[in-house]
Amino acid sequence: METIQQELFTVHSLFEVPDLKEAILLGGHTGLDNVITRVNVMEVPDVVDWVRAGELLMTTGYPFKDRPERLALLVEQLATKGVAALGIKTKRFFDSVPQEVIDAANRCGLPLIELPPSTTFSDLVREIMERVLVSEAKDLMILQSRVQRLSHLLLHGDGLISFLKHLYIMINNPVILIDQDQSVIMPQELDAWYGKVNEQEWEKWYSSERMETNVLHIGEEAFPAHSMIVPGEFQQSYRLVIIEQYSPYSTVDALTVNWASRLLGFEISNMQARKKIEAKYSDQFVQDWLSGRMVSNVDLHLRAEACGWELDHTSTYMVGVVSFWEEHPNVKELQEMVRSLRWDAELQQGVRLMWIILEGELTFLLSQSGTRWSTEQRNTFLQGINNVVKSVLHEKKATLCLSRVVEQATEVAGAYREAKRVMEIRKVHLTQSEIYHYSQLGVYLLLYRMQGTEEMEEFKQLYLYPLLVLERKQQGTLLTTLSTYFECNCNAKETAERLYVHYNTVNYRLERISHELGFKLDNPEIKLLLQLAIKVYHLHG
Repeated sequence: METIQQELFTVHSLFEVPDLKEAILLGGHTGLDNVITRVNVMEVPDVVDWVRAGELLMTTGYPFKDRPERLALLVEQLATKGVAALGIKTKRFFDSVPQEVIDAANRCGLPLIELPPSTTFSDLVREIMERVLVSEAKDLMILQSRVQRLSHLLLHGDGLISFLKHLYIMINNPVILIDQDQSVIMPQELDAWYGKVNEQEWEKWYSSERMETNVLHIGEEAFPAHSMIVPGEFQQSYRLVIIEQYSPYSTVDALTVNWASRLLGFEISNMQARKKIEAKYSDQFVQDWLSGRMVSNVDLHLRAEACGWELDHTSTYMVGVVSFWEEHPNVKELQEMVRSLRWDAELQQGVRLMWIILEGELTFLLSQSGTRWSTEQRNTFLQGINNVVKSVLHEKKATLCLSRVVEQATEVAGAYREAKRVMEIRKVHLTQSEIYHYSQLGVYLLLYRMQGTEEMEEFKQLYLYPLLVLERKQQGTLLTTLSTYFECNCNAKETAERLYVHYNTVNYRLERISHELGFKLDNPEIKLLLQLAIKVYHLHG
């Protein structure tokens, strides 16, 4: 630990000044360690409005020569103001200092000094201030050395942990940084120490917006703790906390921490700016990767390496698109969702999850390297993602539309197209599932792939168009009835209950459909063909 012997000029040091060797300490002995930073002379009764903390105040007592009892009240007021000491020159207006004034000094801990009659204020002010300035000059040299060393650390990119470690060594007291989400950043050397502090103890530092001194309890002991907001334009405040556990928190320590907080503000701002640039570059990389815009496999690996995305032979990939059931969020809402999802993601080792907005949709790329997941492990992780998504979407309902797992980085663009296909079919199928996988598409996968083919057009002519003509004649009731009939596994009673109509009504409609189409609905192959026709109708909207 760095130890600095500071030569502060205190009240006790006054008696080493040659002109004050005959001075007498009348009262306020507990304040002998008060630090003197300036000297003032009082010859007016309302001086309390003008004094400053740390002053040595000297007077002949002239303002109180007729009412010395007022001097006792002044002593209490000066102590409240933080005055270091009061010196009274006797034998001119006072033969001796009244006892009530001495009693007041003892109560307040304000050193009360009887100055020799020969004291010349101007000479004494000069001599004392010379000593004060010498002491302050030494403090400034220490402060300059510390600031240079801390600045050097940041300039050479050693990072916040190294910076806090050196600050801890400089002031010989624990130093921690509380970041925006109330997580603690500190040197590794303080890990064991931090474990002894109750979590509730830190809560007192989270809300205050000004520098303050409080008490921190560590086990059975209590220590003064000093807190400072790190200056900077941050969404949430960073807070620097110093615990006065091993050494007194001196003036030069306080100045060091003040400068350190400014340097931390610059460094945190730079870190956030770098992260924004890196995030923008990483977003563009993932967008190009999913969209298949990579020029070559070499380009893919070079850009992945630049973004810190490891592409090795053990990695597997999956793409997901969030399909909203009702109103689609606007761009600003999607951007806020991405920020929240990135913030809330808690990943296992070897897992990387990247959320982006691609083609107006909330999309993610999941990669997993190392030991391959089992199906159960992957499903558990995906359910965890879904839970986070639900917490971010609040009242909005949505389905995670997932691709298959692919084992090559070059196959990721294909996986994205699969996830998009799942999303498009979900809108047709209107599934209420929170997670909808490519493997669950069933016959829709074939129908989707056959769109626009000559075979599909022939199929439409044979089965779809007759149904649509029939649908127009009956104003939509027949197609709905037939579709519900198939969903109910060809159970007419259940179909009637679901449609809220009479059982005979359902049978009449089914007979009408069979008559118009020229097919018997009890034929298994006809049932299959008509079900496919209805799915084609839904697929084409």
